[in-house]
Order: sequence, then structure tokens, then C-alpha cells
Amino acid sequence: MTRPLSYYAESGSVPLMFHLLNVGEGLMVLLIYPDQTTMLYDCNITQDNKNWIINYLKANIPLRYSKEEQKKTQWIDIFVNSHRDQDHYRGLKEVRAVFDIKSIWDSGETGATTQDDDYKYYMRLRLDLIKKYGDSAVIVPLPSRKSFFEFGGSQVYCLCSSEEFSDKDRSKQLREVLEAKIQHTNSIVLLVKYAGRSILLPSDSDWKAWQEKIVPNFNQDGFLKSNILVASHHGSRSFFTDENLNDTIDVEANPDTTYVESIDYIDPSIVLIPCGDYESARHPNKEALQIYKAKATHGQVYTTQEKGSFCGFIDKFGRWSVIPARFKPVDKSSVSFDIRCQLNYKGNLYKGIDGGMFPIGGSLDFSIIGHGGLTDPVSSVNTYWEVSNGGINSFHEHQEIYYKGDNEKGNKFEFHRAVAYEGRHLLRCRVRNTKKGFDVTKIFVVNGFKDD
Repeated sequence: MTRPLSYYAESGSVPLMFHLLNVGEGLMVLLIYPDQTTMLYDCNITQDNKNWIINYLKANIPLRYSKEEQKKTQWIDIFVNSHRDQDHYRGLKEVRAVFDIKSIWDSGETGATTQDDDYKYYMRLRLDLIKKYGDSAVIVPLPSRKSFFEFGGSQVYCLCSSEEFSDKDRSKQLREVLEAKIQHTNSIVLLVKYAGRSILLPSDSDWKAWQEKIVPNFNQDGFLKSNILVASHHGSRSFFTDENLNDTIDVEANPDTTYVESIDYIDPSIVLIPCGDYESARHPNKEALQIYKAKATHGQVYTTQEKGSFCGFIDKFGRWSVIPARFKPVDKSSVSFDIRCQLNYKGNLYKGIDGGMFPIGGSLDFSIIGHGGLTDPVSSVNTYWEVSNGGINSFHEHQEIYYKGDNEKGNKFEFHRAVAYEGRHLLRCRVRNTKKGFDVTKIFVVNGFKDD
């Protein structure tokens, strides 16, 4: 297990791990289930991002013994093509050149982009897998309240595809809305549950899918409640309204083509939005973003454009967290620095130790000490302080990710915070000397606890 997830690894915790890769206007999610079953949910590889994505997958896909190859190797058990739009299957050829793919889950719906080389490769791959492994190698998952698969104690539910819900008594005829994008309405939507926590992957599913298919069939007993929501369609309005017909998300003005109640059923703790630069595609939509922020716990909504790739886990004890993947030490030079910490608790001062225990209510004063000329001259040095909270127990929904504000007290070599939550929290400090070309990142681990 690579960092930053290895900061949270504990013996016997058997985690479910996920990675939301920063692929711009597209989607790519890697899931490693507790039994090491490996799933890739969509793919969007371009010439610009190909090298780092392949290296990222190499670092995180588990090495397992292959009976077929008689050696340890890396492979993908399931590629889920949520729907056949290019930004959800692009670059699959590059992935398969390095990692064998054993099976495909397909939405069963023809996409809007069907003439490009990536689409043709995807369709050939489907045939190749059927020839090699049989008809069961390519399936369209059936929406059902029964888990579609179980991997190492985790349950995977299909909430939507081109197939009808399996409970015929509760299914109903869908209204025809010609303006709706049928490939989005019939996208594969997956809900992954483990140890009482959940991750929701809605792909590009739209308001119509949620109003007429998903909510009517899955809204009982808080079933849709999700700790981690990967926002649909790059945070666009289509999750809440027909964006081809409506300029705004307005239920009163457009009641027949707008549906916002879905987010109340999901009730997310944290929302992650995979998107590119706002100016390129206007994602996330500003109205949709405000709805997400109003509904997410503590307003915890973050984009890949701002934070880069994310990783996270749920372990068998129900502990979970979401962390920017960049929270790991990086030393690109021969120089370095130390992060020093002083704890002030109940009027007494203590030396804070990296990875040590820190009582809730204590205040922490951090400072950095550079070595080898890293911080000289001061005018050429930029520092970046960032925190990723990992609350546990009654604080488990505190997963705030934030920077040091420009107007906070202290100089750029200092950072001050109070210990507010129980759990493991990561402090990231990056120091760049633009004149000398030095670039060093260090991580300091704070374990908050209740001093009863």
C-alpha cells in the first residue's frame, strides 16, 4: 500500500481502497476491494496524461499470483464502462498494454461517440474477452436491491443500467423525454458498501435516471446514504435538470424536467467532483456546486481540478477517509527541512512528535527549519501548508481539506492550528526555492484523541 493510504494502514483492518484520478473532463476510478479484486471504473487517458496514469496504476494495482501466467503480476479483474462516451473509455488500449483485463461490465446502451478509434478498440476488446473467457466475461449488470457481487465482505450494488430493475412489482414504464441523453440515463451507477460505510459512483447519470429509476427503487431505509459521492457528469446541471431544455436549476419553473430530491436521499458526507479547468467546459456548474455544498456535511466539496487526484479507504472497522493523493513526502533535491511542532495544552508546552498523540483542545504551532540553503534567500521561497482531516468515531464525517489562508497569523515558515477532532490528520508542507530550483514536501501526522 502506497502513501498516503499507508499512513492509515493498521494490522487486520482489511481496507477497501479507491482512487479518483485527475483526468480532466473525464472519469477514471480505481477500486481495490478487501480481497484484492481490482476494478477500473471508466478510463480517460490522453497523450498528455498517459505516462503518469500508467505509473500511478502500477504503484497501486496489487501484485498477485496468476495461475494463468504462473507468476506474480498485475491485472484488472473488471473494467466497468459506465457508458460508451469517449471520455469514459478513452485510452483503454494503453491500459491493457500493461495490465490484462479479465472482464467488462457494460451499460448495454450505445454511446454518443461511436466512430473514434478508442470506441472501435473497446468493442473489439469485448469480443476478445468473450472468445477467451466465455459469454460471462462481458455482462450488463442488473439493477437490484440484492448485491450484484460481493468482494471480501464488501457489497457492490448496481442501481442503474439499460436493464430494468429486477423487482417487477416496483418497476414502472419510463416517460419518454426526447431531449434526455439516453446513454446518461442508462449509465451504470454503482453503490459500494463496506462495514456500514459507502461509496457512490453515479457516472454521468442524469435527473431522469434518479427520478424515474433509482430513487423509486432504492430510497427505502436510507439505502442511498453515501459517505463518499463522486459527483455525476463532472458536476454539471444534468444531475438535477435537463440542461438542454433549462438554463437554470429551477424546480418551480421546470417541474417536469428538474429533480433535486436525489441529493437528499444520498445525503453525502463528502463530494468529489472530477473535472477539468472551468473555462474549458464550465464544470462544475455553479448552481450545482452550491447545491452540493449545501448538502455535503460541513460543506465538504472538492474538485480534482483544485486538489488533483484523490485516494481513500474504508476498513473493516468502519474507519474511512478521503485524502489528496499528493499527501506524501517528495524530495527532489539534496537539501531538506524539518517540521517542528509545539503543543500548548492547558497552559503547558510540550514538544509535538510526528505521528504522536495530541489531545483535542490543544493548540499546535508548526515551524520549518531548512537545511543546505533551502530557505535562502527568503524572498525566493514559497511555502504551502495544507491539511487533510481524517476524523473517526463521532467525528468520522470531518474530512476537511484546506490550505493555510493568506491572512493567517505568522510568517510563511509557520502554521498554527488547534486539535479539534479525534482521528488521524495529515499536515502537508511544501517548500519551493524558485531561485535554486529546490522543491521538497514533508508530511506531519497528528493523531487527535479525547483526553477524558
